[in-house]
Amino acid sequence: MITVDLPSPAALEAASSAFTFALVGIGLLIVGSAVAAATWARSLNGWALGSVSFVLSQTAQATLLLLGPLIAALASAPLQEASRAIILSTAARRVRGERPSAAFGFGHGAIDLLTSSLALTLSAVIILGGIRDGSIFAELSVEETDIMHAAAVFLSSQTLFSAALLVAQGALMLGLHALLTAIVLRAVVRGGGVRTVGRGLLLPIAIHTPVAVVRTLLPMATMPVLLGALLVAILVYRRGQGVMAESVPNQ
Repeated sequence: MITVDLPSPAALEAASSAFTFALVGIGLLIVGSAVAAATWARSLNGWALGSVSFVLSQTAQATLLLLGPLIAALASAPLQEASRAIILSTAARRVRGERPSAAFGFGHGAIDLLTSSLALTLSAVIILGGIRDGSIFAELSVEETDIMHAAAVFLSSQTLFSAALLVAQGALMLGLHALLTAIVLRAVVRGGGVRTVGRGLLLPIAIHTPVAVVRTLLPMATMPVLLGALLVAILVYRRGQGVMAESVPNQ
């Protein structure tokens, strides 16, 4: 019989509560994004199309995982912004204006949270449950038991504060996706051909890439990078509003 020196039951219980809090919080963000799209933005269809754009980008990115996590992380932002532009210029041609584009961004971000944060927190809750009752160690080899022990130590170190930080990060990601969608939409509406639209995507890709890379390779450092990207996206969005307003009288 393999024996394992696990963290204390109190530590495991606290970690389980923290991850449950994060699971519920992220789940509410996902549901809330759909509710906001259906009410404030009045475009649940836009939300659904935004979710499709994320799925398409991840389908393309999955093939790059064979080349390593760094390559996949670097490709994440270009693929997501290109997918956004393709859907906005084809299936989502009715998604125009501030509120519909926000709904699209919420849908894109919601599936992002579903496949990353929600999946991870759910896995953590399940693993901690198995560690607490010992069932997860049944029929494990010595090497697998060592890996699970390391996981138990790491998971038990997480606190309610780190769980709240993860939920806050999810909310900020939804905001970033909404802003990036608005910026990409302007490039699509401006038109001018594939090359012109492609050049218009360079800025949102530059904003999004640091976040995508850090979330993949250094997840603990995501929050400051995300805040910086969000600030830049807000400035670009507001500047774009001014440019669009100035261009109206000249049309």
